[in-house]
Amino acid sequence: MEKVYKLITICISIIILLFSIFFIISDKKEFSENEFRYLTNFPQFSFDDLIDGIYISNLENYTTDHFPLREHLVVLKTKVYRLSGQDMINDVYITKDNYLINRFKTSTNQDKIINVLNRFQNNNIDVNMEILLSPTATSIYKEKLPKYNINKSEIEMINYYYKNLNFKSINIYDTLNKEKNNYELFYKTDHHWTSYGAYFAYKEYCLNNNINYYNLDELNITKVSDNFLGTLYSKVFTNKKYNDDIYKINTLDYDVTLKYLNKTVNDFYQEKYLKEKDKYSYFLGTNEPLIEITNNKIDNKEELLIIKDSYANSFIPLIANHYQKIIVIDPRYYNLKISDYIQDNNIKNVLFLYNINNIDTDIGIIKIR
Repeated sequence: MEKVYKLITICISIIILLFSIFFIISDKKEFSENEFRYLTNFPQFSFDDLIDGIYISNLENYTTDHFPLREHLVVLKTKVYRLSGQDMINDVYITKDNYLINRFKTSTNQDKIINVLNRFQNNNIDVNMEILLSPTATSIYKEKLPKYNINKSEIEMINYYYKNLNFKSINIYDTLNKEKNNYELFYKTDHHWTSYGAYFAYKEYCLNNNINYYNLDELNITKVSDNFLGTLYSKVFTNKKYNDDIYKINTLDYDVTLKYLNKTVNDFYQEKYLKEKDKYSYFLGTNEPLIEITNNKIDNKEELLIIKDSYANSFIPLIANHYQKIIVIDPRYYNLKISDYIQDNNIKNVLFLYNINNIDTDIGIIKIR
């Protein structure tokens, strides 16, 4: 028996040694494509950080992020969780029909956000202001969730916002709920709505503003990718391939100019992102503080300012068919006073477009002024 213990000890020691050597000599990636995040860099040493425990904590994070075969081990962990009967990992439900759906967390900042938005409206009293809060797959596909799901309803929270805000609201839940069996409205692996979900939001916006919208059969619909793995896939990190399709929906003959802070382009769609992990950035590119979009085929002098999160990125190419100019501000990155922009540019129409699951933790909407 003593020989067996010695043999086990030797084997374990060899494994630890081999892993240590492999850890030292292996290339260290800066970015994890599967998890869609930057990995921890090796921490710089300082006595202050060592005394405070910061250095050891950062070193542990570095070791965890770059542990040999880490991604394979994380996949194994997910498999073990699934075999044990768990159908929620990292706040993501894994449904039987291969949907990944974010858990809706109870909101805590709604009253603060409502006060910010009402104050903003009071400061811009002559502006036609509207808000469109989108539900997510959590409520549109609620029948896919496990029976024990008892989270507070997204729809209750949307209605709470709409009841307490002092300006016009646009309800899209009924339309999305009606169309969910006809079209895939949300990606299976990502928290965003699909181009079809964005289309029905566009339709409701037009109906609420007496705009003659395009029917789907009047638009050009093209599949541009069939291998999208989004943010929810990165949270669950399973080796099972769920692959989403991405569609481009627009008129055939649009002619636009998009002016960013550091570049100007002539298309809503940026093809390069279809070859990368972050394929949703195909729509308008990565999140930018300010984009000024001019529709060169329209001279109706109509302008719309959209204050938004990334849900708006696939909505904007559709609504831009009806305005000569669309201004897009993402307050997470725009650090100037939006009211000044409105007054300086004589903006008359403003739309807030957010998804209800992220608005509570959005760091930009709180600083709107």
